[in-house]
Amino acid sequence: MRYETMTLGSNVIRFPVELRAKPSIDLLIEVAPDSREVELIAEAFGFEPPDPDGRSKADRAMAETIAKTDLPADPKERRTALNAMLRPLVDRAVAACGEARQTALRSDEAGEKLASAQIEGGYWLAPLEDAANHWAVESARLQLTAYEAAEAAHGAGRAIEFAKRGEPWRPSNVEEDVDALVAAQRALAR
Repeated sequence: MRYETMTLGSNVIRFPVELRAKPSIDLLIEVAPDSREVELIAEAFGFEPPDPDGRSKADRAMAETIAKTDLPADPKERRTALNAMLRPLVDRAVAACGEARQTALRSDEAGEKLASAQIEGGYWLAPLEDAANHWAVESARLQLTAYEAAEAAHGAGRAIEFAKRGEPWRPSNVEEDVDALVAAQRALAR
């Protein structure tokens, strides 16, 4: 197993949490690619940037699915059914994030081998360069895939949380969400 040291200390080894923890929205928040990095990767490799409304579209699609589904009346059974609707999306997103991370590590290894060969000189530079380019492109593609899967899971999770609370679904509005957070914080401060 390859180990990876963290930036803040040489004695810390990161064990991939996505390989040992049960897939959940909380884990997905921890392992999902950052949107800014994904936008830069898409631009650098000439890929189509991710849809900025991907989470909202997934949110709306899940809300429509929930509305069409005949859910149990019992709250416990309803919660179980809603969790079952979210589980495949979260599982797929966490798996995609893990695969993207492993491919990024493989891309880094290929780049290191190429750099070492260029320093030492040699006649194997062309195949090493081809391998490094292949893994870099594959890593970029999988980062985008993982980001889109994570956004879909987050959006669906939002709609499912509304359904679990028995609230009617409403489209996401950043200003309203910030106002609600500020009001909640003020209520806690009293």
